[in-house]
Amino acid sequence: MGVKSFGNPASSFRYRFGGTGTKGGKVPPPPLSASGGTTATPGDGYKYHFFTYPNSDNFVVSSGDGSVDFIVIGGGGGGGSYRGAGGGAGGVNSNWPGFPGTYGGTPYPVTVGTYPVSVGNGGAGGPGQGSSGSISAFNAPGVNSGTPITGSGGGYGAGDSSNTGGHYDGGNGGSGGGGRDNTGSPGTGNGGNTTPQTTGEIGFPGGSASVEYGGGGGGGATGAGGLGRGGSGGNGYGFSGIPPSYGTPGPSAPLRYFAGGGGGHQYPGISINGGYGGGGDSGGTNGSPPPSGPGTVNAAPGSPGTGGGGGGGGDGSNNGGQGGSGIVIIRYQI
Repeated sequence: MGVKSFGNPASSFRYRFGGTGTKGGKVPPPPLSASGGTTATPGDGYKYHFFTYPNSDNFVVSSGDGSVDFIVIGGGGGGGSYRGAGGGAGGVNSNWPGFPGTYGGTPYPVTVGTYPVSVGNGGAGGPGQGSSGSISAFNAPGVNSGTPITGSGGGYGAGDSSNTGGHYDGGNGGSGGGGRDNTGSPGTGNGGNTTPQTTGEIGFPGGSASVEYGGGGGGGATGAGGLGRGGSGGNGYGFSGIPPSYGTPGPSAPLRYFAGGGGGHQYPGISINGGYGGGGDSGGTNGSPPPSGPGTVNAAPGSPGTGGGGGGGGDGSNNGGQGGSGIVIIRYQI
């Protein structure tokens, strides 16, 4: 089977095979030294660089020659209003070991130089439909012939600017936003599809609202948004080695999760959970308790720094939840 490559063939060769000494022996590459973002050395043999919105920064390699692991997640989509649908999560791109995208487990070679990093914001929530999240990127347009890596923004959740009838489709994105159906007769507000900007991203479609008076859930990194009236948000993806100050908890305690979809509103006034990985819960109605406690009119936003989608707005609300901002994480062995 062939070896995947990100470009920069000389650096890639040195990383995989080492240089050649005077007696033909392998010489390990010099240790990598870099700056940029917020750094952490949690004791697992790696140094981490975290880039979050709205801080603008670069990943700057000052010395050494080796490879890095990356996580690039776009901003989540905003939720719709008035029985609105959940926003889709931002697209997730990574070469972390075990990652199911194209680049999973593939070393990304770097050399001395400045690698631009941009982090996308989450889309605004309704009134009306939400707005889509923004793209996050590492090494765009491509330093030293390296491959640019992006995470697409999440698709918007469907909604309306008032509590009127109609079928509305969710927006396309890294993960798609949910559809909305606010009529008394059967119909379908379709969920948005996944439309990744570059190779390697993962994400799922938003849920369709095929039952009256409610919104579908936004898609997440590992699952589609829930269907029908009040679809739950699709679940996110869990990464190993991430400090607990980043991402959210999920079903596997050692992992930190990102890119959950927003929950869609369920009539009458029931809040539905967003997906784990930062998806926002949908709004309810004051005095009409969802399973987790008293309902609130306004939907919850996606968690910042996760790319989670915003929740759909409640019965009487002209607000959907804002999408969570994205994140870029880079690590290398020390």
